[in-house]
Amino acid sequence: MEKIINIEGVDLKLNNQAAWTMEYKDQFGKDIVPVLMPLVSAMVEGLASVIADTDGTNLTSKDIAEAFQGRAVDILLPMYQVEFVDIIINITWAMAKCADENIPEPKRWIRQFEKFPVDIIGPEIYELAMTGFVSSKNLERLETMREKLKVLRP
Repeated sequence: MEKIINIEGVDLKLNNQAAWTMEYKDQFGKDIVPVLMPLVSAMVEGLASVIADTDGTNLTSKDIAEAFQGRAVDILLPMYQVEFVDIIINITWAMAKCADENIPEPKRWIRQFEKFPVDIIGPEIYELAMTGFVSSKNLERLETMREKLKVLRP
């Protein structure tokens, strides 16, 4: 799936096909799964707090993204130990490279952005990574987990 996001006035095309994981590994020298696991864990905790603050019924991914944006600093703060900014920049670069092979190496690429607001970009990248990286079955499991969290955190 391709998606265009706007980062501080720059339209950036991203592709979440499996090839982005290879771009990531080729550029950064490591597999994305061990990198993503702490991020997924932190995001699940953030999701739990979003759900705990709502009645949890009929939440859409858009509702969750809006809730994250409204509380991004609170939700993202615990992620400082997982090098969140680097992860988001690197994954964004890999997805951009997958969409456009002419994207330069990361240090040159990132210079085109005066700002790189991870509180806005992070949820977008997370959603793209999860929908392209996690099977439909496991996405359903995450939805089931959301329902269980709703019961655990009234």
